[in-house]
This record gives sequence, structure tokens and C-alpha cells, in this order.
Amino acid sequence: MQLSDSQTLLDESWQRWAGKDLTGDEAVDALRACLELLTDRARDALRMRFVENLPRIQIGENLGITDHGARNLMQRAKTQLRECVAERLKTPGAVS
Repeated sequence: MQLSDSQTLLDESWQRWAGKDLTGDEAVDALRACLELLTDRARDALRMRFVENLPRIQIGENLGITDHGARNLMQRAKTQLRECVAERLKTPGAVS
């Protein structure tokens, strides 16, 4: 996944599932760093959903899991990202 494909797309995707209360370069940098901590499979699922705009059923098929499994995978990944970003934003210097 190329994280620099589109700054606007990344910002819009971030706001869709993290909320509009976190904005600015610091939050985006934290999100990029936290994305690197996810498994390849979780990153692929999020890329398919938020970059390629694929439906859950297609994501599940692409990953060899059910659509419910894809939903759970993406939900866990988004929760991990929220927690990671929140931790990085409250810890000065943790974004780099």
C-alpha cells in the first residue's frame, strides 16, 4: 500500500472512521506510523475498503474469508489504529 497516493484521500478516509475531531499533520503522521504496525492482511483489507472502495463481500473473497470475517478484521484494525494514534498524540515525540 502506498501511503502517499493522495493526501486528500488519506485525510478523507481518516475522517470517515476516526472522526473529524483529529486533524492536522500530527494526526496524519501518527496514522501513517500506526498503519505500519498493522498486519499486511489488515492493511490490505483497509486499502481495499477505503482506497478501492470495495464492498465487504469482495474484500472477504479477495482475502479468502467470509464477509463477516472481513468486517471483523477491519473493525479490529480500525480499533488498533484509533488506540495507536491516540497514544502517539498524547505522547510528545512519538509520531516520528
